[in-house]
Amino acid sequence: MAIALLVVLTEPIPGREDQYNDWYTNRHLGDVLAAAGFTAAQRFHFVPSKLSRNPPPAPYLAIYEVDADRREEAEEFLLAAVRTEAMPISAALGPGAVTWWFESMCDRVEDGEQAGASTSRRSEAGT
Repeated sequence: MAIALLVVLTEPIPGREDQYNDWYTNRHLGDVLAAAGFTAAQRFHFVPSKLSRNPPPAPYLAIYEVDADRREEAEEFLLAAVRTEAMPISAALGPGAVTWWFESMCDRVEDGEQAGASTSRRSEAGT
């Protein structure tokens, strides 16, 4: 089953980072997961490294997972819920959030597995 990821970059209003992080982690992630179709969510923050040639447009990243077949439904529900009692937006959230949808192209590969191995084993087993 294909999954879709909603990728969101955001930043807080200067000086309100603690309020922003508390709201985002303890309220907003749950509000989004309550929307139809969303199945998982996780937040990250940017860490500069030798691989980072350019910083992202905002330092915080949220990734939301949706069954790809329900992406449009999830997006419509999310758009209808935002800025309502079901999904209030914190005043600590800065302007200019950046969002993208990505859809999986293959199964997830984890440590100790080879890409395509599960497909090859199924073929060998006749399934």
